[in-house]
Amino acid sequence: MKKTTTPPKLDYSNRFMDIRHTRADFGAFHKDYYVVDLGPRAGIVALRDGCVLMTRQYRFLIDGYSWEIPGGRVDAGESPEVAAVRECVEETGIRCSELKPLVVYYPGLDNFDNRTSLFYSEKVEVAAPFAPNDAEVVEISWVAVDTCLDMIFRGEILDALTVAGLLACQVRRPGT
Repeated sequence: MKKTTTPPKLDYSNRFMDIRHTRADFGAFHKDYYVVDLGPRAGIVALRDGCVLMTRQYRFLIDGYSWEIPGGRVDAGESPEVAAVRECVEETGIRCSELKPLVVYYPGLDNFDNRTSLFYSEKVEVAAPFAPNDAEVVEISWVAVDTCLDMIFRGEILDALTVAGLLACQVRRPGT
C-alpha cells in the first residue's frame, strides 16, 4: 500500500505529553492521526509469597479508585528496568531487584506513542515506609495472584498496564 504523510504538527504539549497531528493519504482514502506521545513507560509485577504488590489510585475516566501494579514514565536517559524499580519505590516504598522481562507493547498502534515495558521480580524489600499521597497512591496491598486474576475477569481491574502485566506474569513466570 502506497501512502504519503504530512509532517507531524504539534497541536498540544505539556510536561506529561505531546499531541501531534499527521494526515496519511493512501490514494483511495486518507486518515487523520492524532498521536498522543506520553513517552516510554515501565511497570513491575512485584511478587512475594504468592501475592502481588498492588497500588490504589484515583482515576478520572472511571471516577473512582483503581488497583494497579506500580509503574510510570521512563525518564530521559533512564532504562525501563531502572524506571520500573524507581516507580515502585516512589509509589510503595518497596524496592525490587533481579527484574525479569515480561512483555513490551504499545497500548495503541495508531494513536498512543508510549512503548511500555513490563517486568516481574520475586526479590523485594522494604526501602522506605509507605507514605500515602492523595495525588498519587493512597493505599498499597499484597493481593493473592489468583484474586488479582479474578478481579481482571470480573472487570474490577481495568488498567491496561496492570492487566497486561498480571496476565503476562501468569504465562511467562516459571512454575505457573
